[in-house]
Amino acid sequence: MLLSCGVDIVSIKRVEKLLERYGDRFIKKVFPEGIEYCYQKRKGELAGCIAARFALKEAIIKALSGIEKKVTLSEIVIIGGGKNLEVKLKNHKEIQLIYSISHEKDYAVAMVNVIKLK
Repeated sequence: MLLSCGVDIVSIKRVEKLLERYGDRFIKKVFPEGIEYCYQKRKGELAGCIAARFALKEAIIKALSGIEKKVTLSEIVIIGGGKNLEVKLKNHKEIQLIYSISHEKDYAVAMVNVIKLK
């Protein structure tokens, strides 16, 4: 049963500027763990990869606010990529999510459905 959904879009150029200005400090603050997949990408794809994951975190926060669950960016761990993309919620293991992310040219987008509580 669908309980809530969330969507977010992120400008890849904005993430590029954040990476130029703050470098690893930005990445470590938003992604304290699980970002290794993005570092394996080609140099020009790093910002798109990070933007998609940031959009996913924001979409999760929006979806969970729809069922009155609070979660912070650091509680959301995104591991792997492609078909092996996995999301873990540190303090909300009872929540089940269905999600999709994509990025193309200037934008990254993410969609999340909260389908049921385990």
